Amino acid sequence: MDPVELERYTEPLRQKFEAASDIKNAEGAKAYLRNMFDFYGIPSPRRMEILAALKKETGYPAPGETDDFVKYAWQQPQREWQYAALEILAAVSRKGDFRFMETAVFMITSKSWWDTVDYIASNIAGNLFRKNPGRIIPTVDEWLKTDNLWLWRTAVLFQLKYGENTDKELLFGLCERLSREQDFFIRKAVGWALRQYSKTDAEAVAGFVGSHTLSALSRKEALKIINKGNS
Repeated sequence: MDPVELERYTEPLRQKFEAASDIKNAEGAKAYLRNMFDFYGIPSPRRMEILAALKKETGYPAPGETDDFVKYAWQQPQREWQYAALEILAAVSRKGDFRFMETAVFMITSKSWWDTVDYIASNIAGNLFRKNPGRIIPTVDEWLKTDNLWLWRTAVLFQLKYGENTDKELLFGLCERLSREQDFFIRKAVGWALRQYSKTDAEAVAGFVGSHTLSALSRKEALKIINKGNS
C-alpha cells in the first residue's frame, strides 16, 4: 500500500490513541505482561470505541490493504496497535479468505505472547479453518513440525468456539501429542481446550483424561467443570 494511503488509517488512530493515553494504566498493563511491551494505557472498552470511530470515519483497511496495516501495527511499540490489528484482521477474515492465514502466522510468531496468540487462535485461525476445513490437517501438521510453541498452542486452541462442531479426534490427538511438553503455555492450552470441550461432551473428556498421562496442570484445567458438577 502507498504510505500516504496507509496514513489514512494510521494517523487518525494514532491521534485517538495518544489522546486517550493514561500513564498510570500504561504502567500497570506493562507490568501485567512482564514488562515485555509498552502501552498507551487505554482500557479495552475505550479502545473498542476508538476502533468503532475509526471504522465509521475511514472504514477499516480493505482486504488488499490489511497486510500492510498489520505489519505497520506490529512495528509500533504500544501493544494497543497490535490489538487494533487483531480486531481488523478478524473482521476481514470472516469471509474465509485463507490467504490471511499467512498474516495470522506472522502475528502468532512475532511479538508473541498469550494475549495476542489466544485471540488469533479462536477469532482468526478458528474462523479461517471453519470456512476451509480441508486446510486444517495440512496446516496443523506444518505447525507441529516447527519448534514454535505459539503455533502449537494455536493448533490446540483454534476450536475453542466450535462446540458441537469440534473435531474430537483431532483435539484429542493434539492433546495426546503435546501432553509430554514441559512448557507451561502448552500444558495450560491442553487443559483449557479439554475443559472447553467438556461443556459439549463431558463424558468424552473425562474418558480421555482418565486414559492418558497428562501433566498435573493439564489435568486440573481439563476437569474443572466436570469436578465442579460432581461436587
